Amino acid sequence: MAVVRVDPAGFELAVRDGETLFEAALREGARWPTICYGQARCTACVVRVLDGHQHLGPIGDEERDVLRQITNRRRGWSVRDTRLACRLMVTGDITVEKRAARPAAAEMPENEE
Repeated sequence: MAVVRVDPAGFELAVRDGETLFEAALREGARWPTICYGQARCTACVVRVLDGHQHLGPIGDEERDVLRQITNRRRGWSVRDTRLACRLMVTGDITVEKRAARPAAAEMPENEE
């Protein structure tokens, strides 16, 4: 199991073998922007990889086409650092930037009287 640190929110997600980053976020109850829910169409789930590039799974043809479009629109983003969370599988710990992502809401402790 790999651990993905999500900045700037500063939370971590455990990503199981064979699971995408987006699937892990949903499983753990994190708030992760999406419109297409994993179809590699909306690009709302896009992340910028900050560390751990050696632990990234391969980029498929479908994702590669979308990444080219994204990096052409966003200054300073490279294909090397840009991935779709709905397609991103990891083999080890990484750190990503996803500004709109939030951890799962913590359960509130019961009030003691």
